[in-house]
Amino acid sequence: MNAPVRIAVVVPTRNRRRLAMNAIRSLRDRQGELEIYLSDNSPAEDGLRSFCARKGVTYLRPPGELAMPAHWDWAIRRMMECSDATHFAIQYDRKISARGAWRPLADIAARWPDQLISFPADTVLVEPPPRRLWQAPWTGKTYAVKTRIMAQVLARGALPTLGQTLPVMSNCLMPRAVLQAVLERFGTVCDSSVPDSAFLWRFLALHDSLIFYDRPHGVIYSHELSNGQAYQRQHGSTFADYMRLHGGAGWLDLAPIPGLNLGQNVLYHEYELARRVVGDRLPPLDRAGVLNHLAEGLLWVDGEEIRDEFRKILRAEGWTGPEPAPHAPPTRESLAYQKRVWRRIRWRRHVPPNICGFHFSTDEAAIRANRRHPRLAEPDSDHLAVLNPVELPA
Repeated sequence: MNAPVRIAVVVPTRNRRRLAMNAIRSLRDRQGELEIYLSDNSPAEDGLRSFCARKGVTYLRPPGELAMPAHWDWAIRRMMECSDATHFAIQYDRKISARGAWRPLADIAARWPDQLISFPADTVLVEPPPRRLWQAPWTGKTYAVKTRIMAQVLARGALPTLGQTLPVMSNCLMPRAVLQAVLERFGTVCDSSVPDSAFLWRFLALHDSLIFYDRPHGVIYSHELSNGQAYQRQHGSTFADYMRLHGGAGWLDLAPIPGLNLGQNVLYHEYELARRVVGDRLPPLDRAGVLNHLAEGLLWVDGEEIRDEFRKILRAEGWTGPEPAPHAPPTRESLAYQKRVWRRIRWRRHVPPNICGFHFSTDEAAIRANRRHPRLAEPDSDHLAVLNPVELPA
């Protein structure tokens, strides 16, 4: 008999009133029985409390302004105190949940109540320009994945091959026991330099497997407000605010190149922090593979001068790999193809298997297109091949 499942979701936000409201509306839109929380880390309350009251959402507010990792940690621990839910999730304020997306997750959790469940999302990106909609490949199937394989792939610097399978907290449904285990071993759930990466390594270090539900859960947008994007670009008001609240002490001091804001250096810093606690439960890093992965971050850095500086640092640290290939701008042929496809869509004569990579003038236009023309399911799981997943019964 399946165990009863109760899901609580928190939306952490800071100075993003409109986005937070959109996220809450999507969670309230035909999602079944969800407990919804909003944690407002803004300097001043700006109408979100009354909005939450109208929507039946529990409004949380930390005792003072917190750095993002500390805020996420406070929000999920506070939610766990307030709720008797069996499973918990964090949703970006920049994410719109797809209609009905939480019901299959609840069904999976009922069958495997002790397993963390991760899932992908579609994304509207502005880098590299133009603004594009990226629809994730999916099968609609459920898979068991060994965390040991994930850790080995990450340690080789092969993060891009894993797609969106990684349990980075913002794409997970987490059993209470999983969160409690991380909290007991590490002292916090995700309070470190970056909350997603911190939780990722802590989970991989303590648990042998997870479940991946291979269907997009929604769409992430407003990429220009992403702290991760600002970190990659080396500028942006969100990153300045992030670093101000973080305080700078101990920033990436255990990374392969300490203190360098490049690529996934922060991911590897969190890896070393976790290894300090768990030792050989995580494999050692392949330095050559990691440096090659860090070099891919050069493509995202604004300004040739700072790119040259970072390139020299990488070479001095032993990087010998080739220069990463620059992102190709859209061609005349690709623009013409997009126009032909949209013409066929309007005439209702043809619906493409996906519209991945099509570009739009606004996030809203991309989100509408994603809702009306979702990518069709793939017959097999080639996009997951590196993980050797085991398909679970439907």
